[in-house]
Amino acid sequence: MGKKGAKKHMKRKPAPKLWPIPRKEFVWAVRPSPGPHSFENCLPLCLVLRDILGFAETRREAKKIVAAEKVLVDGKVRRADDFPVGLMDVIHIREVEKTYRVLPSP
Repeated sequence: MGKKGAKKHMKRKPAPKLWPIPRKEFVWAVRPSPGPHSFENCLPLCLVLRDILGFAETRREAKKIVAAEKVLVDGKVRRADDFPVGLMDVIHIREVEKTYRVLPSP
């Protein structure tokens, strides 16, 4: 019997070049869930909080921040740490009252 559905795991090497992550430091990367932006043009919310903005050291910390409903994407509370964030999305972090606009560049 074959697999059903999309892949659930992703290694860092084949990750889109848009993602500003070190390719050879660790093995695994967060795979974004299906959503409003295409796979090649989005960043997972966890990756943004941990690797780009520096609000978390690990994925576990980023998950706790997102689960506590402290992060809004385009004005809506997002509870999934793998939510795809793309071009011109607005990320607001309630805890520190900071707002960021996503403008990815390769």
